[in-house]
Amino acid sequence: MQNCLPHTLLLLPLISCGGGSEVEHPANVLFISIDTLRADHLSAWGYERATSPHIDALAAAGVLCEDAYSTTSWTLPAHHSMLTGLYPSAHGVCDERLWQAVQHPDGPEEVPQRGASLGELLAQRGYRTGGIYTWMYLEERFGFGRGFEDWERIGRPIYEDPHYERLLAAGDAGAIEELRREHPERFDQHHPTSALAVDAALEWLQRDDERPYFLFLHLFDVHDDYVPPAPFDSRFDPEYAGDVDGEKITSADSPFKRDMDPRDLEHVIALYDGEIAWVDSQIGRLLEGLERLGLSEDTLVVLTSDHGEEFFEHGHKTHRTHLYRESVHVPLLLRFPGRLPAGMRVRGPVSIVDILPTVCSLLDVPAPAGLSGSDLAPILRAERENEPRTYLSELQVFPEGSFWPARELGIHRGEQHWILSTSAGGTRSATRFDLSTNPRESGDGQALDPDAEELARPLRELRELVSAQRRSAPARAGGSAALTSAEIEALADVGYAGLEEEGPTALGGNSGRLCLDGCIWPGP
Repeated sequence: MQNCLPHTLLLLPLISCGGGSEVEHPANVLFISIDTLRADHLSAWGYERATSPHIDALAAAGVLCEDAYSTTSWTLPAHHSMLTGLYPSAHGVCDERLWQAVQHPDGPEEVPQRGASLGELLAQRGYRTGGIYTWMYLEERFGFGRGFEDWERIGRPIYEDPHYERLLAAGDAGAIEELRREHPERFDQHHPTSALAVDAALEWLQRDDERPYFLFLHLFDVHDDYVPPAPFDSRFDPEYAGDVDGEKITSADSPFKRDMDPRDLEHVIALYDGEIAWVDSQIGRLLEGLERLGLSEDTLVVLTSDHGEEFFEHGHKTHRTHLYRESVHVPLLLRFPGRLPAGMRVRGPVSIVDILPTVCSLLDVPAPAGLSGSDLAPILRAERENEPRTYLSELQVFPEGSFWPARELGIHRGEQHWILSTSAGGTRSATRFDLSTNPRESGDGQALDPDAEELARPLRELRELVSAQRRSAPARAGGSAALTSAEIEALADVGYAGLEEEGPTALGGNSGRLCLDGCIWPGP
């Protein structure tokens, strides 16, 4: 096998950033994560539609990373990666079934999570810490919120409310109807939450507190279903007269299928773009509020996403199916007035695992050793070039009807992207994409021999490296309650099917097993 993976390609440095000295006037941090946002659907990344004027302006005032990658293609493990600087195999969260495993007689006592979060690190340095989020996967039960004085979910739908469940179980139709009259938006599964989250963020920022702040803000409205509020629902396809409305994207009777009419697919993508424009408008409102409060000049703003979205580029829809570029190429930009240049663009791979060590470095805060990510601060300040480094994306997913996981490992270096796959039946394959000649990663790529020694050797080194990162990361206890039936149903409603309350339960007791090897079932 020619031109595959040299054995030194995967040797990532174990780093520690920041000198650890106290700064006289600590800067603030506003960290924005926009769920399900593809980088190539933003104007600043070259998209033909004007989906993101406010994000574009933020990028023009800061540094834009053109080729940032997520560590996976779904929300839960990706957010752990961006907040701990660790790959899923290092922090240990690769599947929500782990939360079911702890209830099994042969399962672990705790979900085997590891890593210190950015919130913990900054809280130790005297920061006021707050988190505002809009989706279940970021709840404390999944290991989030540690180090945050405030960690609040905004816009929780009524179907996830324990009080509503009790009323439903009791058959109290009168009380349910009263709830519906008082809070009709909570009964609307498509009610947008970004404006509510921005309102909460601005309120939090105005609290009387002299400490520097770290605010984490998660916005979910770009996620399917694709139902942007007016006027964004018709902004990019006002002439459409078909029947597809952006709902039922993942349901069994979904019109959103591989063989759908191309004109209907165009409209679905226009609705996705409308959601981006809607969320962008709320980003603009947040940044205006930051300016109004006099906080812009002394605030480091970081904006990114957890994963992208598929529109049948490789035969699939939504996300959490594969690790192709449309699923893992995410925006990453940083604005820091007076500390980072304005209008700079960084080419070459970076990753969401770089966020924690980079923020630490920019704030002169010590970061843990043994992270998966690197300190990008010298690159962002144009002090050195972005030399080739290797980054990983990992995915474990259970195909419908299977108790055995399919697994993928994406390896990014320079303009090369390798995807290694193992099916639920144990069949292995490897594919290479050369982005210098195929920048959109179209087609099937170049098939490689997955058993060739040129590939096996660096993979062995990779396992040793990520295992060392996992061993060096602190263990995280707690957050292991099993999911309720309502929570499982809510996840299934947006395409996260496969969770089961009854029947065989995935086991996650072997904390030495990496996600890239299947951290739940040993597999065939």
